[in-house]
Amino acid sequence: MGDLLIRDVPDAMKRQLQESAQRNGRSLSEEAIEIIRRQIAAERSGAPAGRRLRSLMGEERLSDDEVKAIAASRHESDREPPRFDR
Repeated sequence: MGDLLIRDVPDAMKRQLQESAQRNGRSLSEEAIEIIRRQIAAERSGAPAGRRLRSLMGEERLSDDEVKAIAASRHESDREPPRFDR
């Protein structure tokens, strides 16, 4: 993996990033990477849904059994609606 050096980060912004990292249980670098990753994903949101999903899943693929289970569930009836008169 490559390194990225960001210079002249305003103190307030660095402090906010540190606070966010602490809340999320990540290091400062991990938090910055996550924020950059989310921003790139948001900018790609104009891409077709399949491409967006693949970018999120990486190399992960569904098994044939998982695909069959999803297809079968599309034909099942929905559950009963909740009752509030009890």
